[in-house]
Amino acid sequence: MVDSLSGFIRIYLGMENILFNVGYWVRGPILIFFIFYYFLKIIRKNIFYEEAISLLMFVYFILNAILHYVEFSSISMLIENITYVLRFQFLLFLFVFMKNRMIINPLFTKKVIYINFGVFVINLLIGHIFGIGLESYRFEGTSKGMFQGGNPVSILNLIFFTYFLLDKNLRRQIVPLALTFFNAFIIASKSVFGFIIPIFFALKRRALSINKILAYNFFSIILIFSFSLLIDSSIEMYENRFGLNINKSIAAAEKVGGLYSNQALNRIASINFRRYASLNIQMKESFSDAKTFWIGKSFAGQNLFWKQRGEFWFTNASMDFFDFFFKYGLIGITIFLILLFKGLPKQLYQAKVRNNVAILLFFAYSFFGGHVIDSVTSGSLFYFLLASMKS
Repeated sequence: MVDSLSGFIRIYLGMENILFNVGYWVRGPILIFFIFYYFLKIIRKNIFYEEAISLLMFVYFILNAILHYVEFSSISMLIENITYVLRFQFLLFLFVFMKNRMIINPLFTKKVIYINFGVFVINLLIGHIFGIGLESYRFEGTSKGMFQGGNPVSILNLIFFTYFLLDKNLRRQIVPLALTFFNAFIIASKSVFGFIIPIFFALKRRALSINKILAYNFFSIILIFSFSLLIDSSIEMYENRFGLNINKSIAAAEKVGGLYSNQALNRIASINFRRYASLNIQMKESFSDAKTFWIGKSFAGQNLFWKQRGEFWFTNASMDFFDFFFKYGLIGITIFLILLFKGLPKQLYQAKVRNNVAILLFFAYSFFGGHVIDSVTSGSLFYFLLASMKS
């Protein structure tokens, strides 16, 4: 709801000043509460391990911003860095608070999922039906509603699909599942191919039950009698909707003759050409400069790096963990990974299949897609699910 309102105010009311950003007025006071709360916990020596790590991350963020300000002496760069730090730190504080200070039961999780899904669907439907909002990846006929990020919208729809598909009462989830399919058509992102993963786990569960055997036979008969029609329609829909982004990447890769000498790698990289090309440049810079390797270039420094090169419209590789390493170096990525992965293997082992699949999809999409775990739109749900998997 917050991000939907923020998008509406920015897009249709033209109020881009941060004073009119709903997110700052909602999340800002919560962040201030967290800062005072955790420093009070330090004084009283009543703080959990993850909370201490999140505070260490916060201190490092601030020191990193100051160091880069001293180097560039740019107020705008400092403001840009601090704005990003506060937004991301909100998510980290929210994560450790939910994990250590809240009781998250299945009923509460269900409420969170259903309420957010309702807002999500309404937003996308209004955008698609009335032609308002923003296009996904600037492709005509696609929509991401009032949400300003394409990747957060794509991964949220995939997670909602996973949650409903792997629910024990699958028959009751037919309507929300149908809506997630329609959402995928509206967004027209490559993430639609990620639907295969939860479907695999759904088919694996009680694969030899009578209901599933009947369902397999029913769909097999339909497939046999309509094979030609389905194939033609699927190819046409793929080319018109989901193939646009891939074809654009392949065309860009062909212009420069690929990225690697190995043709197999080139075929894989061409699907996400811009990301892999940006990744290669970022990693080359990181490993050739000691300062960048250890403390990175900061959020604003990453944008400045790409602006000075003028090679891509995008200002990063859009692959979260690599971008984070480029922004905050080995020190930053180490602290962040300790915070995320502390106790996670045990939690994954003990958690339900549905939660495991959802978390792993988040990580996979963040690793290859980007703008997921540092986006308040999708990151809020990511850290909520991660916090709910307590060991």
